[in-house]
Amino acid sequence: MSSCRSAALGAASLLTIVLAGCFGGGPKPTFYTLRAASGAAAGAPIASKPTLGLAVGPIEFPRYLDRPELVSRDSSYALIVLDAHRWGGSMRSDILRVTSDDLGRLLGTPRIVVYPNEPRFKADYRVLLDVLEFERVSSGSVVLRVRWTIASASDGAALAVEESRVEQPVASSSVEDMVSAESAALGSVTRMIAERIAALPAR
Repeated sequence: MSSCRSAALGAASLLTIVLAGCFGGGPKPTFYTLRAASGAAAGAPIASKPTLGLAVGPIEFPRYLDRPELVSRDSSYALIVLDAHRWGGSMRSDILRVTSDDLGRLLGTPRIVVYPNEPRFKADYRVLLDVLEFERVSSGSVVLRVRWTIASASDGAALAVEESRVEQPVASSSVEDMVSAESAALGSVTRMIAERIAALPAR
Protein backbone atom coordinates (compact mmCIF):
# COMPACT_ATOMS: atom_id res chain seq x y z
CA MET A 1 0.00 0.00 0.00
CA SER A 2 2.81 2.41 0.93
CA SER A 3 4.61 1.75 -2.36
CA CYS A 4 1.41 2.60 -4.28
CA ARG A 5 1.02 5.79 -2.24
CA SER A 6 4.64 6.73 -2.93
CA ALA A 7 4.19 6.10 -6.64
CA ALA A 8 1.04 8.26 -6.66
CA LEU A 9 2.80 11.08 -4.84
CA GLY A 10 5.73 10.86 -7.23
CA ALA A 11 3.42 11.03 -10.24
CA ALA A 12 1.59 14.02 -8.75
CA SER A 13 4.88 15.82 -8.12
CA LEU A 14 6.01 15.15 -11.68
CA LEU A 15 2.72 16.47 -13.03
CA THR A 16 3.11 19.64 -10.95
CA ILE A 17 6.60 20.21 -12.34
CA VAL A 18 5.42 19.67 -15.91
CA LEU A 19 2.49 22.06 -15.50
CA ALA A 20 4.72 24.68 -13.91
CA GLY A 21 7.07 24.42 -16.86
CA CYS A 22 4.21 24.77 -19.35
CA PHE A 23 2.31 27.61 -17.71
CA GLY A 24 4.62 29.38 -15.32
CA GLY A 25 8.07 29.23 -16.82
CA GLY A 26 7.59 31.22 -20.05
CA PRO A 27 8.50 34.89 -20.53
CA LYS A 28 6.01 37.42 -19.22
CA PRO A 29 4.07 39.14 -22.02
CA THR A 30 4.64 42.78 -22.93
CA PHE A 31 1.49 44.90 -23.16
CA TYR A 32 0.79 47.73 -25.64
CA THR A 33 -1.78 50.42 -26.36
CA LEU A 34 -2.45 52.61 -29.38
CA ARG A 35 -1.67 56.28 -28.88
CA ALA A 36 -3.87 59.27 -29.72
CA ALA A 37 -2.55 62.33 -31.59
CA SER A 38 -0.31 60.20 -33.83
CA GLY A 39 0.34 60.53 -37.55
CA ALA A 40 -1.93 62.98 -39.34
CA ALA A 41 -4.08 63.35 -36.21
CA ALA A 42 -1.16 65.12 -34.54
CA GLY A 43 -1.55 68.06 -36.91
CA ALA A 44 -3.45 71.28 -36.31
CA PRO A 45 -7.16 71.11 -35.40
CA ILE A 46 -9.59 71.33 -38.30
CA ALA A 47 -12.40 73.24 -36.61
CA SER A 48 -13.69 74.53 -33.30
CA LYS A 49 -17.16 73.11 -32.73
CA PRO A 50 -17.68 73.01 -28.95
CA THR A 51 -21.41 72.20 -29.25
CA LEU A 52 -20.94 69.37 -31.77
CA GLY A 53 -22.08 66.04 -30.33
CA LEU A 54 -20.56 62.77 -31.57
CA ALA A 55 -21.14 59.11 -30.75
CA VAL A 56 -18.26 56.84 -31.84
CA GLY A 57 -18.99 53.17 -32.50
CA PRO A 58 -19.95 50.42 -32.73
CA ILE A 59 -17.03 48.86 -34.57
CA GLU A 60 -16.83 45.69 -36.66
CA PHE A 61 -13.64 43.65 -36.64
CA PRO A 62 -12.15 40.57 -38.36
CA ARG A 63 -12.12 37.66 -35.93
CA TYR A 64 -8.41 37.03 -36.46
CA LEU A 65 -7.65 40.48 -35.02
CA ASP A 66 -10.17 40.32 -32.20
CA ARG A 67 -7.82 38.62 -29.74
CA PRO A 68 -5.45 39.62 -26.88
CA GLU A 69 -2.27 38.95 -28.90
CA LEU A 70 -0.87 41.26 -31.58
CA VAL A 71 -1.01 39.87 -35.12
CA SER A 72 1.13 40.45 -38.20
CA ARG A 73 1.10 38.91 -41.67
CA ASP A 74 4.09 37.31 -43.40
CA SER A 75 2.39 36.58 -46.74
CA SER A 76 -0.95 37.00 -48.43
CA TYR A 77 -2.38 34.11 -46.42
CA ALA A 78 -0.18 33.34 -43.39
CA LEU A 79 -0.64 35.15 -40.07
CA ILE A 80 1.82 35.42 -37.19
CA VAL A 81 0.30 35.58 -33.70
CA LEU A 82 2.74 37.30 -31.34
CA ASP A 83 2.05 35.36 -28.15
CA ALA A 84 4.43 37.40 -25.98
CA HIS A 85 3.03 40.76 -27.17
CA ARG A 86 -0.52 41.64 -26.15
CA TRP A 87 -2.95 44.52 -25.99
CA GLY A 88 -3.24 46.18 -22.60
CA GLY A 89 -7.01 46.23 -23.07
CA SER A 90 -8.08 45.18 -26.55
CA MET A 91 -7.45 46.45 -30.05
CA ARG A 92 -11.20 47.03 -30.39
CA SER A 93 -11.43 49.31 -27.35
CA ASP A 94 -8.14 51.03 -28.24
CA ILE A 95 -9.40 51.99 -31.71
CA LEU A 96 -12.59 53.45 -30.27
CA ARG A 97 -10.70 55.34 -27.55
CA VAL A 98 -8.08 56.79 -29.90
CA THR A 99 -10.63 57.67 -32.59
CA SER A 100 -12.84 59.51 -30.11
CA ASP A 101 -9.89 61.35 -28.53
CA ASP A 102 -8.58 62.46 -31.91
CA LEU A 103 -11.99 63.50 -33.25
CA GLY A 104 -12.58 65.60 -30.15
CA ARG A 105 -9.25 67.38 -30.55
CA LEU A 106 -9.48 67.84 -34.31
CA LEU A 107 -13.04 69.18 -34.19
CA GLY A 108 -12.70 71.14 -30.95
CA THR A 109 -15.47 69.42 -29.01
CA PRO A 110 -15.60 67.60 -25.67
CA ARG A 111 -19.08 66.25 -26.44
CA ILE A 112 -18.10 62.73 -27.47
CA VAL A 113 -19.31 59.39 -26.18
CA VAL A 114 -17.86 55.97 -26.99
CA TYR A 115 -19.99 52.87 -27.68
CA PRO A 116 -21.59 51.07 -25.84
CA ASN A 117 -22.31 54.20 -23.78
CA GLU A 118 -25.10 56.41 -25.03
CA PRO A 119 -24.89 60.21 -25.10
CA ARG A 120 -26.40 62.28 -22.31
CA PHE A 121 -26.24 65.32 -24.58
CA LYS A 122 -27.67 66.13 -28.01
CA ALA A 123 -25.65 64.08 -30.49
CA ASP A 124 -25.43 65.21 -34.10
CA TYR A 125 -23.59 62.29 -35.69
CA ARG A 126 -22.62 58.70 -35.06
CA VAL A 127 -19.35 57.38 -36.49
CA LEU A 128 -19.41 53.66 -37.33
CA LEU A 129 -16.25 51.74 -38.19
CA ASP A 130 -15.76 48.49 -40.10
CA VAL A 131 -12.09 47.50 -39.87
CA LEU A 132 -11.14 45.24 -42.78
CA GLU A 133 -7.34 45.04 -42.33
CA PHE A 134 -5.01 46.29 -39.60
CA GLU A 135 -1.65 44.55 -39.34
CA ARG A 136 2.00 44.68 -40.36
CA VAL A 137 2.50 43.03 -43.75
CA SER A 138 5.50 41.41 -45.42
CA SER A 139 6.61 44.71 -47.01
CA GLY A 140 7.39 46.01 -43.52
CA SER A 141 4.54 48.52 -43.45
CA VAL A 142 1.33 48.56 -41.43
CA VAL A 143 -1.81 48.46 -43.55
CA LEU A 144 -5.09 49.84 -42.23
CA ARG A 145 -8.18 49.49 -44.38
CA VAL A 146 -11.41 50.65 -42.82
CA ARG A 147 -14.91 51.36 -44.11
CA TRP A 148 -16.49 54.20 -42.14
CA THR A 149 -19.94 55.72 -41.98
CA ILE A 150 -21.09 59.05 -40.63
CA ALA A 151 -24.76 58.71 -39.73
CA SER A 152 -27.37 61.04 -38.34
CA ALA A 153 -27.64 60.40 -34.62
CA SER A 154 -31.37 61.14 -34.69
CA ASP A 155 -32.58 58.69 -37.34
CA GLY A 156 -29.49 56.63 -38.29
CA ALA A 157 -29.50 57.76 -41.92
CA ALA A 158 -26.08 57.52 -43.56
CA LEU A 159 -24.69 60.94 -44.50
CA ALA A 160 -21.31 59.68 -45.74
CA VAL A 161 -19.95 56.20 -46.43
CA GLU A 162 -16.29 55.92 -47.41
CA GLU A 163 -13.43 53.44 -47.37
CA SER A 164 -9.88 54.48 -46.49
CA ARG A 165 -6.66 52.55 -46.94
CA VAL A 166 -3.45 53.74 -45.29
CA GLU A 167 -0.03 52.11 -45.62
CA GLN A 168 2.25 53.35 -42.85
CA PRO A 169 6.00 52.53 -42.88
CA VAL A 170 7.39 50.87 -39.73
CA ALA A 171 10.67 52.32 -38.46
CA SER A 172 12.15 48.93 -37.49
CA SER A 173 11.26 45.29 -36.93
CA SER A 174 10.42 45.91 -33.25
CA VAL A 175 6.89 45.37 -32.02
CA GLU A 176 6.91 48.79 -30.35
CA ASP A 177 7.56 50.44 -33.71
CA MET A 178 4.79 48.33 -35.24
CA VAL A 179 2.31 49.66 -32.67
CA SER A 180 3.60 53.19 -33.25
CA ALA A 181 2.93 52.78 -36.99
CA GLU A 182 -0.54 51.41 -36.25
CA SER A 183 -1.24 54.51 -34.13
CA ALA A 184 -0.07 56.76 -36.97
CA ALA A 185 -2.19 54.91 -39.54
CA LEU A 186 -5.27 55.23 -37.35
CA GLY A 187 -4.53 58.93 -36.88
CA SER A 188 -4.50 59.41 -40.65
CA VAL A 189 -7.93 57.79 -41.04
CA THR A 190 -9.33 59.76 -38.10
CA ARG A 191 -8.27 63.03 -39.74
CA MET A 192 -10.12 61.96 -42.92
CA ILE A 193 -13.25 61.33 -40.86
CA ALA A 194 -12.89 64.67 -39.05
CA GLU A 195 -12.50 66.54 -42.34
CA ARG A 196 -15.65 64.89 -43.69
CA ILE A 197 -17.62 65.77 -40.54
CA ALA A 198 -16.41 69.38 -40.69
CA ALA A 199 -17.62 69.63 -44.30
CA LEU A 200 -21.17 68.46 -43.52
CA PRO A 201 -23.91 71.13 -43.46
CA ALA A 202 -24.71 72.50 -40.00
CA ARG A 203 -27.50 70.61 -38.26
